[in-house]
Amino acid sequence: MPDGRLDKDLITDTARYDMLVRVGDVYVDVVIYSVLADNTLLYRSFPLPLTSAQSPVRALEEVVYDNPLMLADFRKVHILLDTPDYCMIPSGLDDTQSARIFTALHPAYAGTVRTASTSTRNASVVFGIPDDLSGFIRRTFIGAVVMPHILPLVRYFASKPGRGNSRRMICNLRPGAMDIIVIDGNRLVQANTIRFRNPADAVYYILAARSAHGLDPHADELSLAGDQRLRDELIPMLRTYLARVMPVIFPPQMFRAGKEAMHAPFDLIVTPLCE
Repeated sequence: MPDGRLDKDLITDTARYDMLVRVGDVYVDVVIYSVLADNTLLYRSFPLPLTSAQSPVRALEEVVYDNPLMLADFRKVHILLDTPDYCMIPSGLDDTQSARIFTALHPAYAGTVRTASTSTRNASVVFGIPDDLSGFIRRTFIGAVVMPHILPLVRYFASKPGRGNSRRMICNLRPGAMDIIVIDGNRLVQANTIRFRNPADAVYYILAARSAHGLDPHADELSLAGDQRLRDELIPMLRTYLARVMPVIFPPQMFRAGKEAMHAPFDLIVTPLCE
């Protein structure tokens, strides 16, 4: 796993660079790269120093202040939150309607509620940001774009047509969790995050979702992104039941930015490709 402190002297002119940050339950992943030059990408993954006496936001602050390059003035900053506090809603609703739906599904939630387009023709996403986290981001990363981790995945795959007019399922894998996305043309059918304990459970959830939407095991493709080890383990298991199971092709734009991109979370890597 890429490591090493992000010191300010690593980059002289950060105004030519973008920073992507993914805040998870256990790790903070950081990608920094120049939009003007290839082979400039830096990737780091920092464990959150969580203790029973320290809040998740305080742990995030510790990581940021221990890596002063993260506090520089970048051209753009995107922050992804690996969070269950989101839901897909019909497009065209105003902020008040969106917030009501979110509150109905998360009645005890206390925090900021935001809505964003998924770049599909039928769906938006409404999501929550805890107040203390929202305050820290606002003070520390001026102008940062904040979104749930599911959003860039939906935007990216909605922009990539499948073969013919068939519906597609995409699963983004990481240890213990996966994002399941089903797209029909430019219409979003499903987008949610499921946690699992072992690969057999992941296969079960994938097949159950396909059955629920009537996806054809012979015609409708399944694409797997994310953790390489999990992909290698799941593909032969899934091919027992499905004819068209394939790995997602890594975005060539980000590979040109730097080979370290191959190690970063897939949702983080595709974020700048679907603005």
